[in-house]
Amino acid sequence: MPGHRDVLAGGARPSRLFVGLGTAALLLLAAGSFTPLPNALNHVMAGRTELSPAEAIVVPGRGGADADESLTNRSLRRTLRAIGLYQRKLAPILVFSGDSGEIDARVRLAQGLGVPADHIVAAYGAHTTREESAVLERLLRPRGVQRVLLVADPIDMPRTRALLEGRGFVVLGAPTASSGPGDPESRLHLLREIASELAAWVYYRLRGWL
Repeated sequence: MPGHRDVLAGGARPSRLFVGLGTAALLLLAAGSFTPLPNALNHVMAGRTELSPAEAIVVPGRGGADADESLTNRSLRRTLRAIGLYQRKLAPILVFSGDSGEIDARVRLAQGLGVPADHIVAAYGAHTTREESAVLERLLRPRGVQRVLLVADPIDMPRTRALLEGRGFVVLGAPTASSGPGDPESRLHLLREIASELAAWVYYRLRGWL
């Protein structure tokens, strides 16, 4: 019965498609959990580290602050790295972005570690990476800043760098540690974050923002 065979063949095609998608998903899950793939992608996204003198050290928001007004681990890590670069005299000012609670906590920490208040710029008013780049341009152009050290997590570097370069800044990369996690669960979490950031990159490209 040809009609019956056609129905069976038509039903087999979606089944093979679902099996293929399921297999691909399982392979990606295994690669993300039990191979260095996420760490390798993380390292590539970090780009080249360029710890050279600049006119400002820019620290975008990441993770905000907890209810007790203390910085989250990721925000703290990049804040401490930026303060360390400032103490090495690689730039005369620190620029903190993010939500207001995160910025306030970062400013308190920097001042507590000896950074003078007039060497800190608080970049309030941004809610997205694109808005951050606009606020930074508005604050830094009047100061004559053209060359910046960008301190961010590796996966955040490509999009943030591209936005700042699009506004005319010379951007030197100072990513936080790019070696990546060692346990399967953390590697899988990193892979999900990389996928999310790549999706954001594609969205920004489609909107013509990059």
